[in-house]
Order: sequence, then C-alpha cells, then structure tokens
Amino acid sequence: MWLHVNNPADAGCIAALTAELSSLRDEPIFGLVTSSENAATFSAVKDAAIHQLVPGDTKGSVRRFLDHWQPDVAIFAGTPERPVLLAETKTSKIPIFLAASSDSPLFPASKVTIPPVPISDTFNAVLASNVLEKQALLHAGVDPSRIAVAGAIRDTALAPPCQDDQVADLSAILGGRPVWLAADVSASEIPTLEAAQRRTIRAAHRLLLIIVPKDMDDGTAIAGSLETHGWRTALRSSGGIPDENVQVYIADTGDSMGLWYRLSPITYLGGSFDPDLPTSDPFAPASLGSAILHGPEVSGAVPRIQRLQASGASLVVKKTEELGDAVFSLLSPDKAALLAHAGWAITSEGAPAVEALVNMISRTLDGEEPI
Repeated sequence: MWLHVNNPADAGCIAALTAELSSLRDEPIFGLVTSSENAATFSAVKDAAIHQLVPGDTKGSVRRFLDHWQPDVAIFAGTPERPVLLAETKTSKIPIFLAASSDSPLFPASKVTIPPVPISDTFNAVLASNVLEKQALLHAGVDPSRIAVAGAIRDTALAPPCQDDQVADLSAILGGRPVWLAADVSASEIPTLEAAQRRTIRAAHRLLLIIVPKDMDDGTAIAGSLETHGWRTALRSSGGIPDENVQVYIADTGDSMGLWYRLSPITYLGGSFDPDLPTSDPFAPASLGSAILHGPEVSGAVPRIQRLQASGASLVVKKTEELGDAVFSLLSPDKAALLAHAGWAITSEGAPAVEALVNMISRTLDGEEPI
C-alpha cells in the first residue's frame, strides 16, 4: 500500500491502514509512504512503513519509482498536485484513491478551484471530508457513485492488542491499587522514576509503579538498582507478580504494551526527558484511555504530541524533579479522566476515514466497484 502525503504529519495513518487491510483480507499488507518534504516521520511510522521522498514529477523519475516499488494500491492524501505521477500510476493500472486530509483539503483554500489533475477520470474512488467537498467533486465531474463522505484522513491509532485473560488475572491481583506506568524506558531514566515514586508513595501508600524497559535485558539490572534503594520489586521474567508487597513491578517479558496500557490509568512516556532518546509512542496509551504525561523532549513523536497538547490530552512535565507531583495530580480520577477522554478522541478522530478507505480498497482489489 503506497500512501502519498502533502504533509508528513498525515503519514501516521499508514499503520492503521495497513493493519486494518491486513486483518480484513487475512494477508500481510506492507506500507510505503512518500512526501514532498524531507521531514523525518516519527517512530510509529518507521515501524509500519518505508518512507522516502516522492520522485520528481517527470516521466523518467516516476517510471523508475513505480518499476522499483510496484505498489498494489495508491492513496493520495490532500490536494492532488503531481499530474505526471498520477498519470503514470493510472497507466500502470494501479488503483488510485484520493482522500481529503485534515491539513490538505482536496480543494485549496476556501474557494473551490479545480486542482491541476483531472479528478473525474484519475481516481477509482474519492473520500470527501464533508458534503460541501462532495458537491465540489460533483461539479468537477466525478461520478457520484465514486464519492464517499467519511471525514478527513489523518494520523490515527489502533489500540494495541492484548490477551483478555492476562488483563483479568492481573486486574484481580492489583485489586484496585493506584498504578502508574513508565513505558519503554531506558536504564538511564530509572533514577528519575525512583525519585518520582518515592515522592508520590508518601501520599499514596499502595501506589504501584510498573516499568516496561525499552531493552528487556535491562530488567534484572533495573530491579537490582531499585532494591539497593530499598524498594520491593518483582520481575515478570522470573515469574514475579505485582501483589501487595511489591512497590515496583518490572515487566521485562515483551508482552504487548496493550496489556500495560489497559491496566494503568496513567502512562509516562519513556525517553521524554532526554533529547538523545526516542520517545515512546503517545497514541498507543491514549487509544486505550490511559492519561499521558511526558517530559519536554519528544523527538520522534512531535506531530502526535503536538496534537495531544493542543487538545489538553497530555500533561507536560518540564523538570524531572516535578514528575512525582505530576503523577500525584493524575491519581485524581477526575483529572486523569479528562486527559484520557481527550486523548482517546484525538487518536480515533480519523477512524471513519480509515475504515471507509480500507473497505473501498479491499473491494477494488477483489475486482468489485469500490463503493
């Protein structure tokens, strides 16, 4: 699946698109993202797709690109502005879909001007963001049977999976204890987490910190470091469980992060105090209703953090010594719920467009009409 975006921030939807289409068709779908800007995509996209600059809009460059990648399907997000690329893709009999983007509508600005591409006969189907855009497409000569209205496509996250029986078993062990999670943390972050847990546990004596190391091999060393400071720990890799005696639980077995996000109402994003460390993906916990807090260094997750921050869906902690107070503030269910609800709304905002596109693409690949 090849996705071309005008704005690299929209590339995040490729993970949801490939996962949904893979599930629907019961076969692996791989992603390729192109953009006009040489902006690095964030970590969540790197795990789901290859990213490269779009080829120059000349026949030779485009032919080399298509001959190399041989995509099975193409999606153009936003205003279509590369006529040679689109024409050669169509000549290659690759199904092409046009989707409105949150940051790049199908028609530029507020006026309805026709893009420099013949929309009416280029695309197998067009996904409009609203009825007004649909009317503009009809005016441009697009067959109404090839237009669907499902909102704009944008970065969207699917909730990471986990086994329900594991959630039930661990929930029973926790028994309603207050919990916070440190996701994908490096060993260098342990002193910061230890200080935050020490400060917070004074007011919440049953508080449990769950640590998921970025490198699972660090689990034993992390436990040893914490124990030298007097903490009672348990290692999941050694069969430990987070019972009432445990204050810090190290989840070092590589279980799906969906398990820990479901168990913890608060998630600290690992790496967010160190500019040299990649930041844990903020959309994954947000998609499961875990309130997010993080430091000021969010390299690798900037577009997603910006969206969450703009909607009041994450709490930024400016200094490491303030992390404990931030955790304590989110132990209030009302405050955590506000962040969690806002975060879930952001991560699921583009879900209708993703679902509509996936269904249209699957029908087309089966030789059926897309709509």
